[in-house]
Amino acid sequence: MKIAIIDDERPARSELRYLLSQVLPEAEIFEADGVKTADALMKEHIFQAIFLDINLGEVSGTVLASAIKEHQKKAAIVFVTAYQEYAVKAFELGAVDYILKPYDLDRIKKTLKRLEEQGYFAEEKETEKYEELDKLAVNAGDKIRLIDYRDIIYIEYNQRNSLIHTADNVYTENYTMTALTEKLEKKNFFRIHKSYLVNLQYMEELVPNLSNGYEVRLKHCPGELLPVSRSQIRHLKQLFEI
Repeated sequence: MKIAIIDDERPARSELRYLLSQVLPEAEIFEADGVKTADALMKEHIFQAIFLDINLGEVSGTVLASAIKEHQKKAAIVFVTAYQEYAVKAFELGAVDYILKPYDLDRIKKTLKRLEEQGYFAEEKETEKYEELDKLAVNAGDKIRLIDYRDIIYIEYNQRNSLIHTADNVYTENYTMTALTEKLEKKNFFRIHKSYLVNLQYMEELVPNLSNGYEVRLKHCPGELLPVSRSQIRHLKQLFEI
């Protein structure tokens, strides 16, 4: 857990640091005395809580708070001030709380409890530290192969299994079509039918059939035509501005 204290008065920083360490001895606490040192901290670390003095001298803490949010989107900002009238402004800027100087240990405890209850001190899941990779894991014999999304031509749902078609292979997996659609629909895939999810990059033709419907012809799939459900024809045409 990392906490930042931004205050241009060293005694105030030291006092707040001491009180915070009494309640959260395991926390890493960093200090900044102005805009430059605060900016360096924000770029170097990810903080769970930032205690920000409203009166920094060179610039208002309320102005600095907006800039901080660019780097620390998930951090709780707590304003510290000697003036009661800044309380309303603090909440208007999205602060979770504000603390009046001089500091009081019970008030610090109350603020930290509020942050904990609102989830700011929750441990980050390991998977949330990384951006989602554009790859799908499939079984390939005794190996697990990671297929780039762009290499998947289409996915067919057949008898409780998903058949993942690439240019050189077909992989059978137990992914549900719903799960695959949620994962891939933002990656240029489109559910043309309850049983088919296609990569739009491989679409070559939209072909009318004898049932007054349409079928899709895909690159690398000669002789194959995949059905488009009537409910999806209009949406598909809109995608291509037909």
